[in-house]
Parts: sequence; C-alpha cells; structure tokens
Amino acid sequence: PLSQSGVNILGTDSSDIGRAEDRRQFSDMLDTLGIQQPEWSVLKSKDEAILFAEKVEYPVLVRPSFVLSGASMRVAADEFQLRNFLDL
Repeated sequence: PLSQSGVNILGTDSSDIGRAEDRRQFSDMLDTLGIQQPEWSVLKSKDEAILFAEKVEYPVLVRPSFVLSGASMRVAADEFQLRNFLDL
C-alpha cells in the first residue's frame, strides 16, 4: 500500500478505512470497546444466507463486501426479498 511506502495520503488513514470495511476487524473493535452488536456472518452462498436468516430471523441486512457508502446494502424482510437481493 502507498501508506507503507511513505506516501502522504490526505484524509482518512487507510488502516481506518480497512477497519471500517472489514466486518471481522470492525466486530473485534466493538468487542474490545464492549459495544454490543447483532449476530453476523460472512456468507458465500444463497443457501448459507437463507439458513443464517432463518436462524437470526428477519429482517436481515444484506451487505456486500467493501461498500463504505452503504449504497448497496439492503434490508430483507423475508426470504423472497433476500433471494431477490442476492440475485442482483
């Protein structure tokens, strides 16, 4: 990365962006700070997503990897919506 090469980058530090984007890093930070969070998981298939949603119950937040803006996030109220969002 540029920051490790000594390049001065304006704005948010790249490690802070990574911590905000990487769900595991963000979760670890919340745990360290004692902040509660909903159950979450990294899922790689529709079947995994549906099983997880059934476990935690709807509604569920569908969040693609590395989207700081949140523009691609969706809330699925039921299995039909979840399947629809995962097909996009």
